[in-house]
Amino acid sequence: MSNRLKQFCIVFRLKSTQLFIIAGAAILTLLITVLCIGFTMRYEVENEVASMGDVDYWKDAVSAAQKIWYDKGIEELQRAMRVYTAQREPQHVHILLVHGVDAPMLAKARFEAAEHANFVWDQFPHTARLKNSCSYSKPCDATQVFKALWTGLPLEAVQQQEQQQRCGNQTDVWQLQSILRQAQLAGMRTGFITNQRITGATAAALYAQSNWECDGLMPIAAIEAGCADVAQQLLTSATAQALNVIMGGGRQLLSANVPKLPADPLNELLCRARPGRNLLRDWRNQKLKLQPGSRFELVQQASELAALNTSSLNYLLGVFANGDLSRNRAAPSLNLMLNKTLQLLQRPAVPHLLIAEHYIKQEAAALQQLRQLNQTVAELLLQRDTLTLVLFTHGDYKRSNREVSEETELVSTLEQAFDESELQLQLRMQQMPSESLLFAKGPKSLLFYGVHEETYLAQALAYAMRINRYDHNYNN
Repeated sequence: MSNRLKQFCIVFRLKSTQLFIIAGAAILTLLITVLCIGFTMRYEVENEVASMGDVDYWKDAVSAAQKIWYDKGIEELQRAMRVYTAQREPQHVHILLVHGVDAPMLAKARFEAAEHANFVWDQFPHTARLKNSCSYSKPCDATQVFKALWTGLPLEAVQQQEQQQRCGNQTDVWQLQSILRQAQLAGMRTGFITNQRITGATAAALYAQSNWECDGLMPIAAIEAGCADVAQQLLTSATAQALNVIMGGGRQLLSANVPKLPADPLNELLCRARPGRNLLRDWRNQKLKLQPGSRFELVQQASELAALNTSSLNYLLGVFANGDLSRNRAAPSLNLMLNKTLQLLQRPAVPHLLIAEHYIKQEAAALQQLRQLNQTVAELLLQRDTLTLVLFTHGDYKRSNREVSEETELVSTLEQAFDESELQLQLRMQQMPSESLLFAKGPKSLLFYGVHEETYLAQALAYAMRINRYDHNYNN
């Protein structure tokens, strides 16, 4: 009995071993087959148009000029086929917001030169359009449009919110959080630079909540009620206090006593600070009091900024013009401000969000400025593990001339709607954005495609950066 049992066990062991060998061989064969198929498909995707011999036109007798442009088309196809649907998360986000340029103007700039201009953003893999809820027939405040853009809240909801919260009190429960504040709460370093004013429409949408840009235009009753203007919220807003870098113009809105130089005149269309105000001094004192261990600098000249080593700083405030930075001939260039900002923001293993704003006011100089912006994007903003967005808007409505009959009714309607002078109205309309054209490159750039509402930008950025409700730890 024991011998039979022993023989049975031996036979069973042999059959089991054979069975495992056969099963292992089958699994290994299947795995090798899957890998071969994967490598073959990847090779075909990457090399489908790499070989000129595989292209049909190559076998035909085409002219030399036609062959050159077919080759250029193949290079573009190769770039397009390298765009994959699976993308990692970005470490940093750089956004360049360009006002005064729309799609027709951008197209014109490409063909004004002797050779077609080759803008770097034209080679970005993804493009989108963002709608604008404002229109010629129903104008709205530029700050409200930008607030919808940067908070992800529809324009109607923004307007309703501002009706309920008109004082600019930062403790108000109706205060909105911009994408800048959401990034700060997620532990990201943040920066904002502009060639306009650090209290302008974009800046106000990012860190403030007020109907007044500075106290010079505030009613006495509002001041006595404790309302805060945008300039004051540069100190009182939690978003502004946490900003690592903020640079631009607007000195006359921050301080009552400002230098009046030929290269940097006062802007009579803008608000001026009331006597006794000096928010630049107050900003410095606030940093000394609330953050005594941090390193910070306040600079007001381009030479001071150029000589500054910002890599060791925690905070930087730069105010280089009485009014808009673009009006000061001695103002620092966008390249210099971006270079110093990136030096300050970049820290090992710490993500950052940078928003840079640039206004192009003169259409005649648009091509030259676009070339400069093109060089800036190529040299500074395209970095590893970085989502780069270039957003073009156009709000310079130049044809609001009373001598043109078609425009007379429009200007009259706008003046009645805003109850402002024509000069103030023109300034407001220059700031008002229109439908935006967006170019995207880098991790998660595939989120930006097609036509979307203006609220989509903030939502897509929050998802790409994994902040707010898109954070993995949000529910915790």
